[in-house]
Order: sequence, then structure tokens, then C-alpha cells
Amino acid sequence: MKRYFLILLVLYALPSLGNKDNDKKLSKKKLIEQADYYFFREDFPKALDLYNQLLHDYPKNHYVQYHAFVAFHLSSGRGTEMTALKEYEANEGVTDKFYNYWLGRIHYSRYEFELAEKHFQAFLDMDIYRTHEIKKESEDLLNQAQRAVAFHNNTNEFEIEQLPAPINSAYSDISPAFYSGHNELLFVSSRSQSTDSSQFKVFHSFKANDKFSAPKSITNLGSFEKSNAKIEIVNNDGRLFVYKNENGGDLYFSEPKYQGWSDLQKFNAPLHSQTIGSHFFINDSETIIYYAGKGNNDNLDIYQSTLDISTNTWSAPMPVAGAINSRYNDDNPFLSHDGRTLYFSSDRPESIGGYDVFKSQLDPSTGKWSRPINVGFPINTIDDEINFQLNEDNISGFFSSNRLHGKGEFDIYYFHKQGKVLASGKVYDQQTGEILPQAKLSFHPIKYQDEVFNVMTDNFGSYQVEIFEEENFIVEVFLENQRLATTQIQSSHDEHRKSFERNFHVSVPDEIAPETDFATLYQGQSTSAEKYEKLELIGNKFRSGEKAIVNNMYFDLHATTIQNESYPALEKIKTVMENNTHLVVEIGGHTCNIGSHETNMSVSLARAESVRSYLVTNGISANRLIAKGYGETRPLASNDDEEDGRELNRRIEIRVIQ
Repeated sequence: MKRYFLILLVLYALPSLGNKDNDKKLSKKKLIEQADYYFFREDFPKALDLYNQLLHDYPKNHYVQYHAFVAFHLSSGRGTEMTALKEYEANEGVTDKFYNYWLGRIHYSRYEFELAEKHFQAFLDMDIYRTHEIKKESEDLLNQAQRAVAFHNNTNEFEIEQLPAPINSAYSDISPAFYSGHNELLFVSSRSQSTDSSQFKVFHSFKANDKFSAPKSITNLGSFEKSNAKIEIVNNDGRLFVYKNENGGDLYFSEPKYQGWSDLQKFNAPLHSQTIGSHFFINDSETIIYYAGKGNNDNLDIYQSTLDISTNTWSAPMPVAGAINSRYNDDNPFLSHDGRTLYFSSDRPESIGGYDVFKSQLDPSTGKWSRPINVGFPINTIDDEINFQLNEDNISGFFSSNRLHGKGEFDIYYFHKQGKVLASGKVYDQQTGEILPQAKLSFHPIKYQDEVFNVMTDNFGSYQVEIFEEENFIVEVFLENQRLATTQIQSSHDEHRKSFERNFHVSVPDEIAPETDFATLYQGQSTSAEKYEKLELIGNKFRSGEKAIVNNMYFDLHATTIQNESYPALEKIKTVMENNTHLVVEIGGHTCNIGSHETNMSVSLARAESVRSYLVTNGISANRLIAKGYGETRPLASNDDEEDGRELNRRIEIRVIQ
């Protein structure tokens, strides 16, 4: 008791100014720990908010700046300029073993797949300790980046255009539907005068001289949750269909009036009992309905219901025949106007990422749909593509996507087939006039610069590549990944020829900067699983070690009963186990060297069993907890001293098993 009394006297004797300084340092440390918690849980918006709070008071904190940049580029700053972050490579690449992992993630999200591939490979090649989870994830990301390179380099015949403002906004704009010969556009958006962006409304815009009017909401149609935010205009009569999640869910329609749209009416009373899903499609004659609903494996399948005209009754919904439905989510059906092709969105493994658009052909002889194929890039990307619809011409249409460089969460895009022309020419060093072999040219259509046509010059400095005809392009010229020039061209050509020639003269520096060997950036020590981690991060894939010491666990000398002061620490362990449901751990009991070896082994095991029993009693599966006693065999410090030795050795450790 005397020791604690003396400590209190010293604390009360400290000057108040010193206490304030200490409080500020403690507050800073706690705020960094809180920001890191969200960062390593990959809740980047929350982490970024906390890092920005820290930077307000500590603007030169290098650690916080770096993590704030990473959080920014993996959230709201996706696709923005990276110069500021890259400036940290000289320091963070050397000290942060996860630098390559984070840069791989960032470049992947920016569609810079070759750079992402190099960073992921470098992370896997480094001689460092990695958890099983992050190693497996990085291997998967490396494979995805390699797939994405091939996928995005295989550009199909479609050209993409993002609909301009005022259609696309900073909110979600989805489910486009045209009316009156494409002179009027209706769509669903979360834009609103209210602050609740989870509610969607139907908006109407008129098109004149290739410009859209400011969209106005159709207030009498009401509002929708995001999961029900789907509309369709059926061509034969121009009725606007919506889904309302009321009384089990029903389809409603509104008819165009001289000014505006009529109030909603239930589509067909006999249909109600069939429980049609919210992501629906109705054919032009209103005799077939496709929709996405829960399948046997609890994922979405596509169903079909058909109208018997003679009795005005709808058939019981059945999964569509053939090979369309899978063990994954199959959603957002759309039937081509000729009734021969069914398009839908799916997150199946054949997707390059998220939801991709697939198409399937109908076999008229069997009534079954063929195995679906991915419609490819640029309609599909590593992000989500939904609400696909094809125009009557079968060569153009619209869809919604949350892809890179969008204005809001989801935007509306127009696609159309575009003819191609063979571009050819040579690349020269403008100072010497010599040809440049193995130079890379990237042709980006100005209408959608994330679409790209890449080609390498041969040993004679020549290139040939098919690109869109009669289009404006941004062309970049690279040599060993160093950009030498950026220029603009137009792919115009004589109407009797499907080719044109264009040479490029670029300035070549005396020395091309060597490509960075990312695997050699990190200069830290090779770490092992013996390193201790904070308890809060022990279940996290970013943990630096497999073990954590549980602080503030109290037992009486040679006793096994947990003291009341230990319960906050026990609750921390329980929270870790609840937040990481895959985690299996060993609870290790340790003692100092006072007492016999046999007694210490017995006591340490009993203490570990006490912790295990508490966790099991409070809902953690016994199969995830292994208790083991180590006695005095694994000291952390010398047993010659109590406060800095034996006290540290009497402890509970949590070690990750899997």
C-alpha cells in the first residue's frame, strides 16, 4: 500500500501545465490508435475523418499524412492525382512493409492493373512475416490484376459515353428509361432536397439539341428504397412501371398525361399472388415478366412468369430454363426486343469484378437459354454494372455503373457500336531522327478515357493497332514505363480506306529512369510470428505478430480465480473473438519463477482455463479456444526484480492458431 500512496503524492505534486501537455499527448495517441483501428478494419471514410482531425493539430505528422493519403485514395479520392502519395515512397516504402500491398490496391482501383500486379508480386516476394489471410488475399489480388490486364486490353466494338450533367450528379443515378423516341429520359436518383440519400425518386428530363433539361422529380410516384429503385417504360403503350414493396410487393404503372404522369395503378390483380421481385423486366406486349428473386441457395436467381391471354392469368413463376441461373447472384434481367437474347447482371466467377453484364441466347427448339457469356470491356469493368438495356437498333443502349471517374456513387452510361480503323506509323526520337523500338503507345478516346488501345512498336519502330474511327484520342507514348509524350489526334480517314497513318516524334531523355524494384524498397527487419501485437488487432490480417499480451489481468499469488479488475480485459478478448468469427486462438497462462515447476505449470493452466471458461460462458464457441499452461518456462523479463520482471512474466497471452 505504501508504494501506491507515494505514487499518488508525486502525481498531485506535478505542475498543472505538465498535466495538460501529457493529456494532449495521450489524446493524440488515443486518436491515432482509434484512426488506425478503422484503417486496418478498412473502414477508410471513418479512418480518414479521424486522420484529418489529427492533421488539423499536427499537420506535419508523417505517419498520419501517409495513412490519410492511403485512406483517401481507397475511398473518396479514388482515381485522383497520386503525386503527393508517391512522394512518401522514399520513406514509407522503406519502413511500412504493407506499402506495396496498399499501392497495389490503389492502382488496381484506378484500372492501372500492370502496376498493381508489380506491387502485389513485390509484396509477396518480400522476406517478411505475413498472416495467412493477407498472403492469400494478395495472391488472389495478383491473379485478379493479371486477369484484368487481359480483360481490359480486349476492347470490344462498343464505345462508352458518360451522360453529362444535369443527368449524372454527385448522387446515385440509375435505371434509365427513354420515352417519346428518346427525346425524354426518366431515371431513378437519390438526389433530393432532403438529407436522406437512401431514398430514391423518379426524375424526368427532356432532350433538345442534344442537351438535357434539368431533371424534375415525379412526386406523385413516391419514393423508393435503393433495392426497389427500378423503373421501365414498355414501348407498345409507353406506360411507366415501378415496383412498390407494399403488401408483399406489387407492380404498378403510371400513364403519360398531357402534363406529367398519372397516379400509380396496380398492374394486374391476378399477378399479386405470384410475388414478383423488384428487379423486373416486362416485354413489349406485356405478356412475359422476368425478375430476380431468392433462389434455393439464398442467392438471386432469374424467374419468369407468362400471361395466358385467354384466361388473363399469370403462370406461377419458374426459374428460367437453361444455363442462366448459377450458385451466385443473377439479377437485373433484360430481354432484347426481338426476344432472342436475355441480358442480366451477375457476380459469378466469370465476372471480372462485382456485377458484370452477361448475355444468353434462346434455343427456339428447346426453349432453353444458352450458357451466358460476359459481354466484355468497356461495358464491364472491375466495378458493378447494372440496369443494362438495349435499344431497338440492337447496337446501342444504356446501363448504370459505379466505375472509376464517375460523378456519383452510380452514373448512367450510353454505349454504341463504333466502327474501327487501322492506325499505323512509326515512333522517332525527335533529336536524333532514329526509330524507337519497344515503345508503348496508348490511345484513349476522349469520350471515355478509361477505354484504351495499347500497342508496342516492333524492332523497326513501327506499330499497327485498330482504334475507333472518326474519333478524338489522347495518345501517350512510353519507353520502359517512362512517359515521353502526350498528344491529341483524330482518327479521320478517307472514306474508301479503313486505315490512316500517323508518326510520332518524341523527346527521349539521355537516361531512362530505371524501373523501381518494389520488392527491395522495404528496409525493415524480417519479422516473425514471435512479435507481439496489440490485442485489438490480433484477429486482423494486418497484425505484425501472432501473439498479444492481455494487459490488466489480475490473479492472486498462486491463485487461479480471476479478480473483478480483470473483467474489462476479458471483455476485450470477447470483442476480438466476436469481431473475427474465423479466429481460433490459444489462451496461454504464464507465471514467474516463484514456486515449484509443477505448481507453476498447474497454476498457469488453471488461469488459462479460467479465461476460456469466461469466454465460453459469454457466447464464444469452445471449439475456438484452446487453454495451455507454460508455467515459468517463457519469461519476458528477468525474474530477479518484481515490478520490471516477475510482474511482467505473470501474464495471459492470446496466440492465433488459425
